[in-house]
Amino acid sequence: MLTRRHFIQRTGAALTGSALLSALSRAGYAQTPPADYKALVCLFLNGGNDGNNLLIPLDDEGYAQYEAVRGSNSGINIPQKSWWPIMSASQGGRNFGLHPSLKGLQGLYDSGRAGLLCNVGTLQQPLTRVQYRAGQGRPPNLFSHLDQVLQWQAGSGGSVARPSGWGGRLADANGSRFNGETSFPMLASLSGVNLFTTGLAAGVIAPGSSSLRGFGTSAASKSRYEALRKIESLDVGRSALIQAKNRITGAAIDNLSILNSAMDSLPALSTVFPTSSLGKQLQTVARMIALRDVLGLRRQIFYCSLGGFDTHANQLSTQASLLATLDAALSAFHAATVELDVEQAVTSFTLSDFGRTFKPSAGGGSDHGWGSHHLLVGGAVNGGDLYGRYPSLIPGGDDDADSEGRWIPTTSVDEYGAQLARWFGAGDLSALFPNIGNFDASRTDLGFMAS
Repeated sequence: MLTRRHFIQRTGAALTGSALLSALSRAGYAQTPPADYKALVCLFLNGGNDGNNLLIPLDDEGYAQYEAVRGSNSGINIPQKSWWPIMSASQGGRNFGLHPSLKGLQGLYDSGRAGLLCNVGTLQQPLTRVQYRAGQGRPPNLFSHLDQVLQWQAGSGGSVARPSGWGGRLADANGSRFNGETSFPMLASLSGVNLFTTGLAAGVIAPGSSSLRGFGTSAASKSRYEALRKIESLDVGRSALIQAKNRITGAAIDNLSILNSAMDSLPALSTVFPTSSLGKQLQTVARMIALRDVLGLRRQIFYCSLGGFDTHANQLSTQASLLATLDAALSAFHAATVELDVEQAVTSFTLSDFGRTFKPSAGGGSDHGWGSHHLLVGGAVNGGDLYGRYPSLIPGGDDDADSEGRWIPTTSVDEYGAQLARWFGAGDLSALFPNIGNFDASRTDLGFMAS
């Protein structure tokens, strides 16, 4: 285990001695390993992942419903024998199938370390087909990538304009409570700027940010570093906005310097990660989790992403490749949590813009939909089962918003996030999810997290 003392001894050359000691002082590294550690890892599938080819019923009746719409001539049919079979006690003991690219996740599901939440989407309140078609209670701008991404990440269902994401608000409300001994950010984005990790007060670190690098150990590098920090300290005559910007930039440089130095001193993991972008993102997450004691963190929230899911055409090959990337990266990441002895303390979960239409579109694709199914992985997940309610695969039926198989969600983003936030240790869920009071708090089919 890399300790605070060993870290200081082994990374003193990363900055000037005074700068490093100053940064360490500001970070307030814990003297002893913090207890009760937990981390949430958000995996955003950009573009709208097709849940209808992620998870389907494999019993003869269920697959017949699937094949009646997505038949062999549809361009997006996956034969019944190709799916990885899984059982679900909560869905009447029915057989279901996971996409053929998800072999690793099938193994995690069967071992009780992965589960799925069915038909999740943006909602302001529970909604039926009759209400939807009467124009009642619809979230605004459905089927729009930009708006639905923002609503998923804000956890607002579109009813309230939020300048923050639910991951950011979770850090705002719990940063000092759990990570009070350190100013190192609870939030980390491995995939650029996003609303999910935007808080009103909590900072966020972006490991690998090229715009904040460039301070080495040479005399010239040290001079540049000292000159920049001196410029930032000149607040006389500057607006409050400029002063705030300088403080944020300075903190970002310090935190990245601390993290990069600690990373350089961290022993390599035995777990081998794939070299995909998502694999590299999750490898960095694993390494940051390995540094939790050095950084004095009892709670961490991470954001990663994988793009390309807007499959209007060529869906079979595109989704198969993307889900294979997800499967390899997430399987490796789970193995790393086992190696680090934090399997019970780390929960990974997927989000996406929306699902896709059950009816295929021309060119072997599908159009923008609504409700979809999402993956949960970790030792604290009550795995080996499906949660929520799986929709009836009947276009124009009670679960369809129209006639294309745009499933009306039966679980809201608010309920999904609230279960994760409660496990994380959050108190007031209404401050995190403004619509949570519109949903039934006594639901028994959302127990996907261990207490």
